[in-house]
Amino acid sequence: MSNLASEFSPHSRPPSLDELCDKATNLQLAGRLDLAEGIYRQILQVQPLHAAANYCFGILLVHLKRPGDGLPHLLAALSANPQTPDYWLGCLEALLLIDKTQEAANLLTGAHQNGLAGAAFDDFARRLAAKRPAAAPALRREKSVSPRRQESHVEALIKQGRCADALALARGLTERYPKRGYGWKALGVLLMAQRETDGALAAMQMAVRLMPQDPEALRNLGVRLYEAERFSEAEHYLRRALKINPNSAALHNDLGVTLSHQSRVAEALTHFRRAIVSSAHESTSDSDLPRSSLLLGLSYDPSVDAESLFAEHCKAGEHIEGPRPCWPRHSNDPDMNRRLKVGLVSGDLWNHSVANFIEPLLAQLQGRASIELHVYCNNDFEDAVTQRLRGYVQNWRPVLRLSDEQLAGQIMDDGIDILIDLSGHTSRNRLRAFARKPAPIQASWIGYPGTTGLRAMDYYLADQHFLPPGQFDRTFTEKIVHLPAAWGFQPHPNSPPVNRLPAVDAGFVSFGSFNRLNKLNPYTVRLWSRMLREVPTSKIVLGGIPADERRQAVTELFDAEGIVGERVAFFPRSTMETYLALHHQVDICLDTFPYTGGTTTNHALWMGVPTLTLVGQTPATRQGAANLGHLGLEGFTASDPDDFVRKGLFWSTEIAALAEVRRGLRDRWLGSPRRRPEIIASGLEAALRHMWRQWCQELPAQSFSITASNQASR
Repeated sequence: MSNLASEFSPHSRPPSLDELCDKATNLQLAGRLDLAEGIYRQILQVQPLHAAANYCFGILLVHLKRPGDGLPHLLAALSANPQTPDYWLGCLEALLLIDKTQEAANLLTGAHQNGLAGAAFDDFARRLAAKRPAAAPALRREKSVSPRRQESHVEALIKQGRCADALALARGLTERYPKRGYGWKALGVLLMAQRETDGALAAMQMAVRLMPQDPEALRNLGVRLYEAERFSEAEHYLRRALKINPNSAALHNDLGVTLSHQSRVAEALTHFRRAIVSSAHESTSDSDLPRSSLLLGLSYDPSVDAESLFAEHCKAGEHIEGPRPCWPRHSNDPDMNRRLKVGLVSGDLWNHSVANFIEPLLAQLQGRASIELHVYCNNDFEDAVTQRLRGYVQNWRPVLRLSDEQLAGQIMDDGIDILIDLSGHTSRNRLRAFARKPAPIQASWIGYPGTTGLRAMDYYLADQHFLPPGQFDRTFTEKIVHLPAAWGFQPHPNSPPVNRLPAVDAGFVSFGSFNRLNKLNPYTVRLWSRMLREVPTSKIVLGGIPADERRQAVTELFDAEGIVGERVAFFPRSTMETYLALHHQVDICLDTFPYTGGTTTNHALWMGVPTLTLVGQTPATRQGAANLGHLGLEGFTASDPDDFVRKGLFWSTEIAALAEVRRGLRDRWLGSPRRRPEIIASGLEAALRHMWRQWCQELPAQSFSITASNQASR
């Protein structure tokens, strides 16, 4: 066992056989077959009937073109666990490779009699029939297998992550038993996983028609409708599900998310809190979700103060970490000047704002001698952005299927020195892995405007415009690091040119907003309406507003403030080029509150349109101010509602000055660190080195700043 233990980084206890088997499997997947074979053999010396080790070792031998040697191990795995379809398929493959076709045919019949089916078994049957036609009669499927047993098999395949096989079997169920709802329910979920959204919706609707009292089917349909932004329909089905299962944490959380996207924050917070109560007895990543939803919802609530918000983050952090977290002793080499292994953990590495912010920095960091980049990608789909990002880093690991314990172990095995979270309390975060402290230094960055609440998180990366030094230290469990800029900005390559200020020709000022609809809460609309009343000839342009009940809800908010319909122009969601061109109609953008604009403000500034923003005491209220501060536009930052209206009125009357701002905005951008990714990347590199030297000297984390010349100061 001592040889096996030496394969691992030092831990507080010897690794179990299952952990060693996982290690061997990772080596096998990485092509290090000799090391994997040695570990499998030693595991089997200790426990000859270890099912997973026998199976993986058997598959390794098959891949080494030694199927005869692998077959006994595969049969041993099957004997130990006959309910695992992969074990049957491994044996079938080995038998076929050594030309034992009759034995393979008999084994396939046994698999069918045990209720096993799916695309992989069908494919094997075709291959066997082609190799030995006489075996074909033995391949006929057992007709006596009950539909319920087949449904159970679909469930088992889904749990094993074998979605292709599950999808094939679910399709077959809907064809053979179209009046049974389960097949449609499973088909909808599996099609959704394949991004076949229309087919998924149709299957889910059929499942609900056939099983109107099944809360899971109702929830599936509600979530799918929410994702399609059909929020009122989603709400209907989620409420139906809650009537059947009123204590479901997942349903309360889903309904809360749906309500929050309709700007019904108070109602949403009620359901998030109900979800937390319902999951109080759990301590899993699923029970973290309503807590993260609550934190995000509170960040959208204008009545919540900074101290209350911080207290809620600390509660969430304690839930994730436990009252007395136990962290490993790290054995990373404390050489202050060596190359650092830096890990990035995110579920947003696709066409998402986080990826857009991080991509230019990864391009700059690529190949730097001082840093080796590792990415832990927590989603299961790729697009063109994902493919580009993969090209910037030395190591890319998909980790969605790993448990938090497995992910933390992988990070430790990779020897990561500094681990960076890019999600915070947003969806697809892996804060539970961070809570295990798998790296000696951990930081949060970009993905979430606020603290994680974790004691295991050492630093939060920001800049002086986003979190002014000294003002937010008390509301972060992390120490705040100020970079030259907290994040960059990559304008759209087909951006239209900046046009002449519209007010010069129109004779009146046009305000505008392109923020997400769920930011348009009653407080924001009242503030904007006050501005519109102070500038009575003005109008407002709102983009990304669908022509449905949500537009009607916004119209009613303006009507209640005396702003008649013709002063509010709505535009639906559109292509990027059309959206950017809408800025040609806008003189000044108005920011939302308390969750101010990030990407939309950047786009507006790039198009020559400054944004008037109101600053509060929470980090989310400062995103707009950070964007403006980098361009020297503090004159558009307001300290309170009166100041907001006063500044808006000033710029509405100073048309010449406003036109001058518009003309010079792109030049301001080009001189800003936000458009200089090399400055941000070098600042980040210097910050990471400063953190590392602190750790090597056994000094505690402390807040510090990195200047443009990459000098650290406290």
